[in-house]
Amino acid sequence: MRFFCLAILVLLSGNLLAQISEIRIDQKREQTTHGARLKELGPITLPFWDDFSTSTQQVDTNWWDPNSQVQVIARPGIGINPPSLNVVTFDGVDAIGNPYSASTSDGYVDSLISRKIDLTRVQPDLRNSVFLSFYYQAKGLGEAPEELDSLILYMRRADSTWRKVWPLPNDPYNTNPNIFTEKFIQVADPAYYHEGFQFMFRAIGRQNGWFDNWHIDYVYMDKRRTLGDNSYLDRAYTSRPSTFLGDYTALPLEEYIERVNNQTLLTPSSASLRNLENDFQPVEYTATIADTFTQTVLDTILFEEPLLMFPKDLQELTSNTVDAGAIPQDRDSMLLEVKYWVNSGDKNLIDSIYNGFLDTAFYDHIDLRVNDTVRNYVSIHDHFAYDDGSAEVGAGINQRFGRLAYQFVAEGAMVLNRIDAFFPNTDRNQAGAPIEIFVLRDLDETPESTRAVISTSVQHTGIDEFVSYNINPPVMVADTFYIGFRHLDNDERWISIGLDKNTDTGSKIYSNITGVWVQNQTVSGSLMLRPYFTNGPVTSISETFDEVKIYPNPSSGAINIVGEFDQIEVFDTMGRVVEFTNNEVAGGNMLNLRTAEHGLVIIRLWRRGQIITRKVLVKPN
Repeated sequence: MRFFCLAILVLLSGNLLAQISEIRIDQKREQTTHGARLKELGPITLPFWDDFSTSTQQVDTNWWDPNSQVQVIARPGIGINPPSLNVVTFDGVDAIGNPYSASTSDGYVDSLISRKIDLTRVQPDLRNSVFLSFYYQAKGLGEAPEELDSLILYMRRADSTWRKVWPLPNDPYNTNPNIFTEKFIQVADPAYYHEGFQFMFRAIGRQNGWFDNWHIDYVYMDKRRTLGDNSYLDRAYTSRPSTFLGDYTALPLEEYIERVNNQTLLTPSSASLRNLENDFQPVEYTATIADTFTQTVLDTILFEEPLLMFPKDLQELTSNTVDAGAIPQDRDSMLLEVKYWVNSGDKNLIDSIYNGFLDTAFYDHIDLRVNDTVRNYVSIHDHFAYDDGSAEVGAGINQRFGRLAYQFVAEGAMVLNRIDAFFPNTDRNQAGAPIEIFVLRDLDETPESTRAVISTSVQHTGIDEFVSYNINPPVMVADTFYIGFRHLDNDERWISIGLDKNTDTGSKIYSNITGVWVQNQTVSGSLMLRPYFTNGPVTSISETFDEVKIYPNPSSGAINIVGEFDQIEVFDTMGRVVEFTNNEVAGGNMLNLRTAEHGLVIIRLWRRGQIITRKVLVKPN
């Protein structure tokens, strides 16, 4: 395939109304550490084992040559149902993000090279028992290799030449994009038994971008193995925990409180666990919610739940619903950690079993428990988010003046003051492309529909790094609203925004090419586009209160207000009315709160239809 496009084409009376496409991301453009050849590392010895679950972007140089031209995809989603969390992905972009060629020709692209392995340390009588195994997948959620594209495994002989060992004639690839296939390669040739043995995966594909994807996972090489011996005493998580906020990975604090009170929010979390052993294994798994700021566990949503895993089983582990009362509501900001871990019976990798199966020797440097714990994070502070913070692909439009909008629903009125977006590099560096960022009340295309528009340009600062676009003056939003961008680039190339494939709010995406808004029905995922809110003294589209001072903060219950207002209300964080007396004093008013318990209260002032909201922390004397 010479160009990848998963298009949304919506036809009405034969006319094209809207088009959104998924576009491959140049994920590695910002990396610079491989710009020069790195210092060669000394040889290692068997066993060799890496499942990439603890790697982030770069390969682990404990196992891999640092000059390898690949990136670890340190998240699920690109590889479908991998053996364990994270995969290595091959494409047409090198380790510093540059295409291998400006043309669309095929040729050698990414490579993954092992450290040098001293195979002279293997006893001669064990050399026929040395096998290298790995799992591979074509495409996954990436772009499919074509018939002439290849993933090739080479091994380095004593004369420093490389021999192709896979695939061989009559051994075709499994190109099912949903399956990871395991391969075994015997390492028996005497030419391999030298101090500088290496193996190398190398891909052939389109050389000018993020195309023709292959994925590798769970690479293991050792002695005392047999062909097809694929039973590993390992239980591994294959996905991070899902959020417990329904569709959301982040919510404003007030919105979180409102939805908890209305019982319209909290949902169970889940994560996937795989048994890599060809035998039954009982396990116990646990899940908790922790406050990362105070390092305290707030709620145990699973407590040592027993599970019998069948051979090669993949189970989705689902938690109980989070106890809303366990999550504090008197804090301005919280970053909550959702953690799953399993008591799996896993140990260090086995070296050998001897003395009539009574004794076992282990490799103390390979711990199969490293993939027994997974984490995810939920923000409760000042913004909405559907995405998980990482983009597998981009979602874009390629027609000038085309627009893309994203739907949100606020149960209370809030003041939107900025929009954060991640615009990835796809088939080019998009930075500088002209766009409009907008806020819409609805999709009716009336003058009243538009709440804010700013003319700006695409900014790009790094992989999965959001850029803020300020809305000045801020705007009030309530109930359903939309944020998005408009394509203004003259050359009509793609303007794309990050698309997270591990969550799916595709039904909330809309596009408009010819004046008609069309709901997305094809592309799945969540846009990396987030609205942010302020509690400052601004709640209209173009007007603000004159300066209002509310002090002291914290307060013991007596609060001074300096400034004009028509009406006042006070609530606690549960939305309950707090009784107070209001006395005029020199220079303003003094509130005395009668029923406020210790914690945050929300003071809401009205003047000529405008509202100002401030938070005050009430503490004991």
